Amino acid sequence: MINGDTMHRANVSGNVIALLVATSAATGVMLRRVTAASALLTLCVAMSVGSLCVAPTAADVAPSALAQTDQSPVSPQSAAVQSSYTPIEADEPLIEPRADAVPASSVRDPVQEATLEFVHSFQSTGLGKTLRQNAVAWNVLAIVALFVLGFAVHLALQRALATLVTRALVRAHRERLAEAITASKLVAPLAAIAPLLLVARLLDVLGDAEVLNPIAAINAANFTVAYVILKGLAAVSRVLQVVDDLYSSRPEVNRVGALRGYRQVAMVVLGAVAMIAAAAIAVGKSPLVFLAALGAIGAVGGVVCKDILFSLIANMMLSATDAIRVGDWVELKQHSIDGRIAEIKTTSVRVQNADGTVHSVPISRFVQEPYLNYRSKFGTPGRRVRRSIRVDLRSVRTLNAEDFAHFAAHPSSAMTQALQRARTQASALATATGMSTSELAITNLGVFRAFAEGLLCANAAIDTTLPAVLSQLEVTITGQPIEVLCFIRADAGQDLASIEAALIDRIASALPCFGLRSFQSTNDLGVSGLPYPMLDANDMKSAGIV
Repeated sequence: MINGDTMHRANVSGNVIALLVATSAATGVMLRRVTAASALLTLCVAMSVGSLCVAPTAADVAPSALAQTDQSPVSPQSAAVQSSYTPIEADEPLIEPRADAVPASSVRDPVQEATLEFVHSFQSTGLGKTLRQNAVAWNVLAIVALFVLGFAVHLALQRALATLVTRALVRAHRERLAEAITASKLVAPLAAIAPLLLVARLLDVLGDAEVLNPIAAINAANFTVAYVILKGLAAVSRVLQVVDDLYSSRPEVNRVGALRGYRQVAMVVLGAVAMIAAAAIAVGKSPLVFLAALGAIGAVGGVVCKDILFSLIANMMLSATDAIRVGDWVELKQHSIDGRIAEIKTTSVRVQNADGTVHSVPISRFVQEPYLNYRSKFGTPGRRVRRSIRVDLRSVRTLNAEDFAHFAAHPSSAMTQALQRARTQASALATATGMSTSELAITNLGVFRAFAEGLLCANAAIDTTLPAVLSQLEVTITGQPIEVLCFIRADAGQDLASIEAALIDRIASALPCFGLRSFQSTNDLGVSGLPYPMLDANDMKSAGIV
């Protein structure tokens, strides 16, 4: 049975815990910090209070129970335990030191010596004597004071470290690195590790000296070290973010999040290891126990979460090959998706269509299924033009003396140059094949090819460093294909599609000048007579061809 003093102690403990929770929450709000620190503080205090309230003291036992105990034989061990419960005097320390405890005066560790000296001096004050009367309040307030001290050290260290790093990088002319570190907030988790380790060390010192309840001190120290591991994981994540930003800003890369896939996969692996280590330290168990449990969970999760795992691998593959980027126009016809990529997440891709609707597509679709990416068509460094003009074979014929005279007397220099280029090509072919020039007939189609090649060479929008050729492909039932292959320069203009269309129109409109006709179906032929006449200079001027 529990007497009234025990109930009073429970009420006092409950009030202290409630006050602590409210104080920690208010502190987190006022300082505009994440509530993780407040949660850690509350958890540590709750563990310490639970450790203090597990074993009842002699004052908690009812007199009737003591009477029953007196009637039974008392063992030497029980007599020693009963004799140890004596009232605490005001001038006595809260907890008697152990017989094998090292006196504070002989401690060589400066941190331990300074800490114990400060605690003993505080115990001699009036407030210290008052707090010593309640073990729960003493332990709770001591742990809170340690965490407040660590938080103050964290703020001071964070500000000093941020200023020092920024100034050092600016002096070394590494402004880009300084900007990346500032944007990633790398200094915050790094500045929190040392104060947390200091708090854990002080908890061990006070627990070993029995200034605090040993069990409460051990639990609080374990949770603090576990929190240090999580802060280290956050620091590693932000270091990887800095590396990603620096790599993405290189001129040869020049894209946001170039290493995002690798970074996300690495954080998944490191996060799993860190969580196992933190949980093992927090509960005081071996990590092998958690690894065994994780193996069983992984066997089940590999089947249940196979889509998520495959998405992670697909993300890494797409990032490595630079297959898709934010801003690319992609098309997945099988899913009726046609729009620009708005965001690339770990397991999905958000595509915004032209009408404003947004599709969320699993990222694995871009590995498993075919899709169209229009990046090269609408981006740099220019645009490839590959179009075919089909010529009606019934309009192709050999040039006679009258035709040669027609081209020679033509006022357009382009026509004269085209004829000269056709003759030069025929002479080169005759030399290569051992045939005479008279045996090689010059056709109107050959002169047209030479004319089109001259247009490509004279066009300022064509990139002359890349191939610009006209190829005469295999004859089909749809006529003779003449393929135009060239590349438009990136700086030729914003609307590359209009430049391409104007170029093809210019070449196609010159067909009548050489007595050629583009292929159409038989029903569309308005004139049945052959051959088709060549346009003279007046007709070409009126048509705007020359």
